[in-house]
Amino acid sequence: MRSWVIPAGGVVVVVVGIALAVAGSTFDHRFETDGERIYFTGRNEKGQRIAYEGGATSGLMMAGGLSCASCHGGNAEGGRRRMHMLVMDAPDIRWATLVAEAEDGHGHGESGTYDLATFRQAVVVGEHPGGEPLNDLMPRWQLNDRDLAALAEYLQSLEK
Repeated sequence: MRSWVIPAGGVVVVVVGIALAVAGSTFDHRFETDGERIYFTGRNEKGQRIAYEGGATSGLMMAGGLSCASCHGGNAEGGRRRMHMLVMDAPDIRWATLVAEAEDGHGHGESGTYDLATFRQAVVVGEHPGGEPLNDLMPRWQLNDRDLAALAEYLQSLEK
C-alpha cells in the first residue's frame, strides 16, 4: 500500500481550496445580508461574480474567486496575509476604523467624515480620500450603487 505525505502547509491549501469551492456553491445559505455575502464571496444577490480589475491575482486567491475577506480577513481587521509567495499587509477596513482614521487626519487625505462617496473612491476608483492611489494589490471593484451601499452597511455592523 502506498501512502502520501502532505506537508502541513499543503493540507491548509487543500482545505482552503475545498472551502472556497463549497462557498462558491452554497453562499446564499450562509449570509444574513447582501453586504456580508459580497464581503465573503465577491458575489452579488444573483450569485454572479462582481467584476474587478487589478489586485492580488496569484495562486490560491483565484481558486474560488477574490473577495474582501481574502485579504482583509473574516472580521475586516486586516493584518499580514500570505498567499503563496505574496505577503501583504491589508488594512483594517471596519467602518469605525475608517471613520477614526479620517477624523484623526490619518486617512491619507482631508480630515473629516468618512461616507459612502469616500468609500466608493477607495473601493471602485482605488484612491484614498485625498486622491493618493491605494496599493496596487487592492482590486478596483465594479460595484453598483446597491452593492456598494450593502457592503458599506455590512462594514458598519462590525465592531471595532
